[in-house]
Amino acid sequence: MESGPGMIPIREAVRRRVLSLGLPAGARILDAPCGPGALSEAFRSAGFECWGADMDDEAQPKLGDRFRIVDLNQKLPWPDENFDAVVSVEGIEHLEDRYAFLREAHRILRPGGILLITTPNTVALRSRVRFMGSGFYHKDPRPLPEAGRHPLHHVGLSTFPELRYALHTSGFQLIEASHTHTKGISYAYSFYIPWTWLYTRLAFRKEKDAAQRVHNREILRTLFSHSLLFGENLMLVAKRV
Repeated sequence: MESGPGMIPIREAVRRRVLSLGLPAGARILDAPCGPGALSEAFRSAGFECWGADMDDEAQPKLGDRFRIVDLNQKLPWPDENFDAVVSVEGIEHLEDRYAFLREAHRILRPGGILLITTPNTVALRSRVRFMGSGFYHKDPRPLPEAGRHPLHHVGLSTFPELRYALHTSGFQLIEASHTHTKGISYAYSFYIPWTWLYTRLAFRKEKDAAQRVHNREILRTLFSHSLLFGENLMLVAKRV
């Protein structure tokens, strides 16, 4: 769904992480949305069987019959348990129904299959300060044009706890929350850490359920990890359970 120079470090981080997953040679990967097909080509060069899907047909010349024009809000055109991994780079924030996409990803993944998602990091310190001052997250600096719905509009920006909830209630177990890259300017916001940590702890104290309190401690640790405090884009790795 997106292209341009800003996507280069994101795609490179995803390429490296997928290659480190230990997938067997010939593993079947779906790259959705695949954009221009650069990642799909990289996965194929690494010995994987890779299919690409997008609303735009830019990748068609590169991927041939392994490309499909697909609306990721709808049912995906592949059978159950068809892939070993699904990679979704900067796509979920554009979807009107992220739960529908996650359920479809779960359906087409084999048991134990991997879902890797990247999306703008709305809980980074720089993003939190921007929201406090303007009401808009980082990477979404102004109201969306209202002349009509556009596939590239960020209609589904989500916080890390919201994404974790969506994954865990769609049949996945989150196994890693990291980042794709950082920018130096983000570290200028470090002095906000004590205040945000205290405020978040106070917010979490209201939970009464013992099991959820355990989960909340894990969420709190993740929220104050280097990746979530300073990363430009989240990279979430989850397993189909």
